[in-house]
Amino acid sequence: MTSQEATAVLETIYRQCADICEIAKTAARHRKSLSGQGPYGMRFHDAVIALSKTSATLKPVPALAGLDDDASGRFSSLFDVIRSPKAQPRERIDAVKQMKMTCETVVLPAVGKLSANPVPETEQVLPLDLVRPTRRKYIERVAVQANGCYERQWNDACSVMMRHLVETLIIEMYEAKGIENGIKNHAGDFMMLGGLIDAVLADQSSNLGRDVKKTLPEIKTLGDWSADARRYTATKQDLDKVLPGLRRIVEEFLHLAGLL
Repeated sequence: MTSQEATAVLETIYRQCADICEIAKTAARHRKSLSGQGPYGMRFHDAVIALSKTSATLKPVPALAGLDDDASGRFSSLFDVIRSPKAQPRERIDAVKQMKMTCETVVLPAVGKLSANPVPETEQVLPLDLVRPTRRKYIERVAVQANGCYERQWNDACSVMMRHLVETLIIEMYEAKGIENGIKNHAGDFMMLGGLIDAVLADQSSNLGRDVKKTLPEIKTLGDWSADARRYTATKQDLDKVLPGLRRIVEEFLHLAGLL
């Protein structure tokens, strides 16, 4: 659901809530029941059904908005009060006000973030100007995803994208030198990152810098833990420790691959 779609749904809900409140107010003034088959009861019943159908489209939104089970339950209970024929007019009006406030301050901002531009606003993991000259779109896309994950504080995903980037660049370097068979297994497939790092560290001709040699295993370990360790969750501090070294790794391997 986009931000525009959510806004349209909420405007419909607000209008339907206003209709319900007006029916209830008029019925109370005339001392008529909102239950049963009377004219006010039928009008109220039809308005409640319309609201229920519209609000059903918002069912996944509280979870996407980050509401926990208790908060999500309270949000649903507001609709229960609005739709109840036994609710007092003031209770119903207060429930509508609280529901509107939750939608405007929590739900809509969360939906807006979910439907935001997929291109991150910052380049805190890697400047894209560093990888654009390679004209390798797949390398640039990985860098964009790493930047976006860092910006949105998706730390485990960022760790995995950094690992993926390093793996890709090592293969690019070996292919550029025409010696990619040295990093393939017996089945002809490229080794996993651990094997790639072992190979490149043992290759004296690459003449890697000391900080590059130090950071390569650290990025692998961080990415492995984020992807595979059930009880591990990466933090921003974990990422920040390896970011300077990652920049050097990218520059080093792009030069060795002749892409810069």
